[in-house]
Amino acid sequence: MLLRQLLLIATSLIFSTNLLAQNDRISSGSTIDPTVVKGNTYAIIIGISEYKLVPSLQYAHKDAEAFEAFLLSEAGGNVPKSNIETFLNEKANRNNVADAISIIARKAKQGDRVYFFFAGHGDMEDLTQIENGLLLLYNSPHGNYFGMKDDVLEILDLKRYLSPLSQRGIQMIFIVDACHSGNLKGGVEGVQQTASALAASWGKEYKILSCQPNQVSLESREWGGGRGLFSLQLEEGLKGLADKNNDGKVSFSELQRYITDQVATFSEEKQIPVVTGDLSKPFVNVNPSILAALKKQKAENYPLLAIANTKGSEEKYIDSLDDEGKKIYFSFNQNLGQKNLIWPKDTNSLNDYRLFLKKYGTNPVVVSMRRNLAAALNERFNNIVGPLLKGETSYSTRDECYYAAAELDSCLSLLGDQHYMFRNLKARKLYMNAMSLTWGLSDNEYNISWNPTIQKAINYLEESAELESNAAYTFAAMGINYNLMFEYEKADDAFQKYLDLRPNNLYANWSLGLIRSKLKQYEKAEIIFESLLNEYPDNLDLKGQLVNIYSNNNKSDKALKLIDGMIAVESERFAGYFSKGILYSKSSIADSAIYYYNKAKENYAGYLALCDNNIGHVFFVNGQYDSARKYFNSILSYDSTFAHAHFNLGVIEEKEGNISEAINQFLLTTNNATASLDGFITNMQLYFGKTYTNYNESTFNAFKKKVYNVNMQYISYVSMMYAYIRVPGFIDSTANINYIFDLLKNYKQEDMWTWYHHACWKSLKKDKTNALGSLEKSLQLGFGDYYMIMNDRDLDSIRETTKFQELLKKYFPDKHKKE
Repeated sequence: MLLRQLLLIATSLIFSTNLLAQNDRISSGSTIDPTVVKGNTYAIIIGISEYKLVPSLQYAHKDAEAFEAFLLSEAGGNVPKSNIETFLNEKANRNNVADAISIIARKAKQGDRVYFFFAGHGDMEDLTQIENGLLLLYNSPHGNYFGMKDDVLEILDLKRYLSPLSQRGIQMIFIVDACHSGNLKGGVEGVQQTASALAASWGKEYKILSCQPNQVSLESREWGGGRGLFSLQLEEGLKGLADKNNDGKVSFSELQRYITDQVATFSEEKQIPVVTGDLSKPFVNVNPSILAALKKQKAENYPLLAIANTKGSEEKYIDSLDDEGKKIYFSFNQNLGQKNLIWPKDTNSLNDYRLFLKKYGTNPVVVSMRRNLAAALNERFNNIVGPLLKGETSYSTRDECYYAAAELDSCLSLLGDQHYMFRNLKARKLYMNAMSLTWGLSDNEYNISWNPTIQKAINYLEESAELESNAAYTFAAMGINYNLMFEYEKADDAFQKYLDLRPNNLYANWSLGLIRSKLKQYEKAEIIFESLLNEYPDNLDLKGQLVNIYSNNNKSDKALKLIDGMIAVESERFAGYFSKGILYSKSSIADSAIYYYNKAKENYAGYLALCDNNIGHVFFVNGQYDSARKYFNSILSYDSTFAHAHFNLGVIEEKEGNISEAINQFLLTTNNATASLDGFITNMQLYFGKTYTNYNESTFNAFKKKVYNVNMQYISYVSMMYAYIRVPGFIDSTANINYIFDLLKNYKQEDMWTWYHHACWKSLKKDKTNALGSLEKSLQLGFGDYYMIMNDRDLDSIRETTKFQELLKKYFPDKHKKE
């Protein structure tokens, strides 16, 4: 045949022309170091997924492309493109392959390395050819290979024409994955015969084969985005993961151990590669930067349970079943296709599998049934988290998460605790347990009655993160739930881990910036939001956050510069004017604040309730209660749920002695405010019914101008407490007041304030011991408002005590010494 003639000519040419030179070099005593190729590297690469007549594969061509890319890369030796002949799908025909073998055979010299890589179908002509097998090329017929006139490569021809190159000082390396199928003419036996013929020793060549003669190779879209398992592990091993002794080289023995272990693990011991040759020799050098990048990628990789494809090798085993076995098997596949995995209770794939296993447990088809059922049980989970892994929004429900958790639980039972994915799957089940409780829980739905449920979800998530530390979505959920519980330190840590795993994720950066702002880590928050604004320069929300952070961090100049830039853009003008109004409100410059709030209203198409609220607040702090009430009532006639207006009306009612109505307005605030709704107050002396001694006018004025950022729910409960205890006779209603403090303790970010207010209540009751104890707890947590401690009349009963003086000396040594 033409192929055989070309091969004979090529090999006779190379043997005759190079014999004398080879003898000279061999006699000189030189040895070939397989790690550093002394000469050139050549490769013939064949990958066929789409056959003309033979059943197709899926990823054989991608395996070939990947091997070519490896050789072209620094990790593979930067092999020149001109030294590589790659044939994919229809290009892999007899003439092309024969020409490539002929050319490379003429080029190759002693000290060179030659790769022959094949990914495709293997078969045999008939079972009498016990020493032979076939590698099928694109135009190969579906059987009837007799006469060898078709597109096939005989194993015996490869042995005859390529193996002798290794006898002449040329390193010959065969890499063959020809065991994908068993539904060709030779059936399973054909696959096994091809593999056996390849595995047999020929000479000094190296052979790296995808599996044992009695096995089939696996491929899946979950492996490397669509690869054969063997090819992917081979590539990663050669890039350095196989370098067990860390000497910067991968030997053939290290490669054998690595790919055997990895492929066996991921195939659940159903595919074991074969490596033959002098395994003591080093193979490739490791590039440290490429290995480091690969390790980083692997560490961040999110493993999926693969639905592996063996391309038709099961037909024989299915045909061997009796009628009952076939009925159960087909019921299993029908339920699998209809997604009846564990429901309905009376007919589902899991029940079918268990029945089949009980009656036909020795049939090899059990393996693929188990694997495909396990993969299907993961599908609902994958659909939920898939968008999250891409940085997209996932639209699901708590019920859907509950079903996903139940299916993952069944998967764990199916696979057992020795499965290589057990820890990952358990982690994902725990994540779904948590999400079945809190998926989509927002500020609008949350109130403190949710806290026990959220804590349960957090417990699930913390356990999940211990098992699978590279699941970014788990840390995102932890951050959200910690934030709802006002545990900002823990939220900060969770969002930082989320950001480490998804460094360019907008939501991760945004969330971390907000948390750091809540923790008053304004410098860190600035860095995050300034970086985001550089990336998204037209994002108005980012600008608003930055203005607020600059303002809180006493950087008015930077805030004004950003605000003026907003005002210069027509679509952002209203927001710029509003932000400028807030800046002047916080500086207690009333006329300018009102002016810019009105300018914001003029440049906004609808009704800006926040502007009227803030104008009302300006009138309130300046003692114009009637004007302030007009604005707040106007807002509530437009939106009766506007929390800030209810709170401000409550403060006015308290100031005017209408305690019952004040408490009602504070209750309406807590009912309508979201858990994260913030506000700011100035002129603290106007709130909580407090009075302050005024020994120094300048310090009192500084106190009045001080800005306090507050959570609207929290400050409403505090206001209720003070309004209640100032009613004559109510200060001793311990049960009612303790109930309010129990509510306040849910707002953990405000703990130092809660203990301060608790000290004030106990001091008003003349309970000096508990008042001093609560004040000390407040100081331990970081309360540092020296003016309030020294001048708040609610603390008068403890101010002359020795303990009070000791606390001042301990926590304010400089001020105490000065006074």
